[in-house]
Amino acid sequence: MYSRRLREIHFSKCRLDVAQFMSPLASCLNNELTLEEGLRKFVEAGTHILPLVDEQGGLLGTIDMRSVVARLLDGGEAGSRLSSLMANPAVTCPPNTHMGDMIESVQKYGTETVVVVSEKGAPIGMITPRDLVGGSIMQVGDTLDKVIAVLESVYNGILVVDYNGIITCFNRTAERVFNKKAREVIGTNVASLLPESRLNEVLSTGETHVNQRCQINDLTILMNRAPINRQGYISGAVATFQDITEFENISEELDHVKKLKTTLETVIENPFEGVVVVDDQGIVTLVNQTYLDMLGRSKGEVVGRHIRELTPESQLPNILESGETRVGEVWKVNDQEMLVTRGPIIKDGKVIGAIKKTLFTDMHLAKLVARKLVKVENELETYKQELKKMYTCRYTIDDLVGDSEVMVEFKRFARRAALSRSTVLITGESGTGKEVVAHAIHRDSHRQQGPFIKVNCAAIPEPLLESELFGYEEGAFTGAKKRGKPGKFELAHQGTIFLDEIGDMPPAMQAKLLRVLQEREFERLGGTETIRVDTRVIAATNRKLLKLVQAGQFREDLYYRLNVISLEVPPLRERMEDLEMLIDYILQRLNQEIGATVSEVSPEVLDVFHRHDWPGNIRELENVLERCLNTVDGHIIRLKHLPTHLRKLSRGTPPAADANPSGRTLAEMEKWMIFEALRNAQGNKSVACKVLNIPRSVLYRKLHKYGIT
Repeated sequence: MYSRRLREIHFSKCRLDVAQFMSPLASCLNNELTLEEGLRKFVEAGTHILPLVDEQGGLLGTIDMRSVVARLLDGGEAGSRLSSLMANPAVTCPPNTHMGDMIESVQKYGTETVVVVSEKGAPIGMITPRDLVGGSIMQVGDTLDKVIAVLESVYNGILVVDYNGIITCFNRTAERVFNKKAREVIGTNVASLLPESRLNEVLSTGETHVNQRCQINDLTILMNRAPINRQGYISGAVATFQDITEFENISEELDHVKKLKTTLETVIENPFEGVVVVDDQGIVTLVNQTYLDMLGRSKGEVVGRHIRELTPESQLPNILESGETRVGEVWKVNDQEMLVTRGPIIKDGKVIGAIKKTLFTDMHLAKLVARKLVKVENELETYKQELKKMYTCRYTIDDLVGDSEVMVEFKRFARRAALSRSTVLITGESGTGKEVVAHAIHRDSHRQQGPFIKVNCAAIPEPLLESELFGYEEGAFTGAKKRGKPGKFELAHQGTIFLDEIGDMPPAMQAKLLRVLQEREFERLGGTETIRVDTRVIAATNRKLLKLVQAGQFREDLYYRLNVISLEVPPLRERMEDLEMLIDYILQRLNQEIGATVSEVSPEVLDVFHRHDWPGNIRELENVLERCLNTVDGHIIRLKHLPTHLRKLSRGTPPAADANPSGRTLAEMEKWMIFEALRNAQGNKSVACKVLNIPRSVLYRKLHKYGIT
């Protein structure tokens, strides 16, 4: 019965390995076991058949538990050996046997249990009817998953109904065409979705409709309808459809491709350049007449052949492997030298071919052009140096936003630093605007007409930092430019050099920097000539240099050379009075940069901003505002536009006010206190805010609430 049922299941082509569904073998029987011990192993394994193995673990056959029980019932001694029983022949298969092949073995030998053996013939598992059913379910599930994946992946829309016209399948393309989700339509009658589908007609007549046009959501659709026949009767119907406007687009694209092909052929047939194109196997697919003339061959002799059959020394196969572009290489063909360029043809990140073009068919002309290019490069380098010297900063000290007491005091010290010639060390937390301060000091200094050169000491690798700061001579190292290159200190002559992140400068470079600060002179890398410079140094860092000195990570003498004039940029949390001005300034700039029209923030947002500590300082504020500008629809930033961690700050509530000792209401007392603070401050809102210990934004809201002018 079991074998007959297997024949009814069409699993002959199943590719599922038995190792995926077999029952691992917990134990085996051997001839030295007693009947009682063997029976106990059957019970422990929970099966009625176990393999019998020899002393080396090789399979001898199988023993059925029923034969053990029968022997005991027939009077056999419980202590007698299993060797007294006759082992049954075992049907075996390796673990990589496909399910279909195993089923054929089961049908052939008429057994219901198969022993899975290793390469050495040792049993490692069993296939029982229960395992086979489980494997069948796995195979059916895998097949079903593949069918669903195919239905969801095909380009055409698919709609399937059962014999009652109820929708049972609705793929992604159908969702796009009908603008409905599958969960909305599955289980409903097709007539409610598409009355003119005619699928009910297909169900009743069994006819197939091919290339039928219909309108769906203002789209012209080409639809095919067919019945689903199962064992001689119609169990449903399927409709496949496609938006034929896409075919019109494809037709237009084909016309465009044809025009491009014509243009490409015209460009390639250039009498001044030889062109050859190969595919990813090195087979010539395109060649122009100029290249054919160089080879002395016809197009039929070249196209379709491997490039090295035509030119054995061709480098195009190497280009296919490396994906590199090689420009300006000399290529010799038929005793004629010419300058060529070779490069890969890349599509979707994969090299699909290569192209070679002759830049010059006459090397004398190539040398003439090369000399002209060298001359132009020298002139361009000169112009670059002049432009660097003409570079000026955009910011002045007056451009530093803020009128709080701490900022007024900071700008006063910054102006004094700008008028001095001494080295300036700018410290402060990350995001406070140290580079802007450096720009402003240079702009307001006596060196404002000189260059302002910026160097990020943390961004340049240590091996390159010396050559970047002090330059190098020709031949100083492999890859060094001819005529060498000036360093940043040399470019900053009679100007200012800004050394950002000075705390991250390697110790070896600290000693060389100290000499420049002390002697105002240095030597290029690989050079012997001493170069003197007149350069003012402004350094900046967000690290505590004194602690680095104490830890031995920063030179003490360099620290004192840098720390002549020290400016500490205050963090945003210490100058919250400037928050509104900063917001207005940043919004105005961001609106210009990204084309937004946001003009203000709501009072609730302003209150949240005053509650926040701003660990990232002005950079964090700018980041938050830019994120808001990309989400806000109107002209005002509201709480919903803020990041989650900032919105949480709006949930706090102020502490309850003390009882009113004067008998007035709280509102009256609050209005009176605000009025008195403004009167005593002679209308100065900043002073009033300090007296009341409230942010400026809160003061403005209260003024509006109580109508105080």
